[in-house]
Amino acid sequence: MISSCSAVSSATEERSSKPFPALMVFGDSTVDVGMNTYYPTIVRSNFALYGRGYQGGKSTGRFTDGCTVMTSLSLGLRNSQIPYLHPNATGEQILQGVSFASGGSGYLKSTSSVLNVIPAFQQFEVFLKYKIKISDLVGREKASSFFSEALYFISAGSNDFILNYLPINSVVKEQFLKVGEIPYSYHKLLESSVLFCEIWTHGGRNVLLVGFPPIGCLPAQITLFGSVGQKGCVEDLNQISIAYNNRLKAAIPKLESSLPGLRLLYGDAYTYIYEAFNNPSKYGYSQTRRGCCGSGLIATVEFCNALTVGTCSDSSTYMLFDSLHPTEPVYKAIAKLFFNGIVEYFGVPKN
Repeated sequence: MISSCSAVSSATEERSSKPFPALMVFGDSTVDVGMNTYYPTIVRSNFALYGRGYQGGKSTGRFTDGCTVMTSLSLGLRNSQIPYLHPNATGEQILQGVSFASGGSGYLKSTSSVLNVIPAFQQFEVFLKYKIKISDLVGREKASSFFSEALYFISAGSNDFILNYLPINSVVKEQFLKVGEIPYSYHKLLESSVLFCEIWTHGGRNVLLVGFPPIGCLPAQITLFGSVGQKGCVEDLNQISIAYNNRLKAAIPKLESSLPGLRLLYGDAYTYIYEAFNNPSKYGYSQTRRGCCGSGLIATVEFCNALTVGTCSDSSTYMLFDSLHPTEPVYKAIAKLFFNGIVEYFGVPKN
């Protein structure tokens, strides 16, 4: 597993020649590389079974069996994979960027407060402290170029639905009107919480924003909201993702015109996962309905550990490692798609 993970990073390094001086990561467990390990929360993955295929079985706080999207999409910036709260996140270790992402978080404070994780707006507040550290290290002039040329990667928002809006007796749901089956007003609130303006105001110009995955295809969501014995996705939930993603894509031209110099790339996480779920053999998967850990139907985080009964011995053909988080093969495939998009949109040379 080490060699396969390294192969993606090495290939990326050879093709990219470090197109960006740094990589800043904001978001949730899909891009958390260990931030929660150093934060007082129960939402952690720094224990087995997580990481069993990463660096010889090292549990680093990534919510999967091996590499995440960010581990695969290193863009030649290996040190960018260090979480900001890591004890070693000082000096030269932070000169290629860091990750502020916190598993279980969303854009809204109410999403993150129950589990005591770091919401997106607070991640940005931590980023401002990081800016001061970089200025102290390289000087204000170099720091200005550093932050304007860096790539900002945002993968957040789905937890605002999964953990906050969709649960039975959701207080948040009662606060918003619904049109048909899609909560448009809640979508609008999340859009207003995205970090575009803050990043732009503080010098950031290159942003990759990841859209929602098909949340109705996640095993936990099928278990909770599907019918008894349902094997396919819960399409009503997928419509939430589709509507949100369409709104984001439509907003990009307006944002780029209103924020001079902003280059905003939409990262499609929906299409690959949805197509692979519905045609797994085409993509090399044998199991989509359940995750590898335990029964694979509902378990995640602390309920997915070395003592969990029923865990698969080989997760390489599973799409999900637990009931919410993809396996390394899925993350690597999406990372390749994102990299191709970066090459085309930001003009990164393939060689």
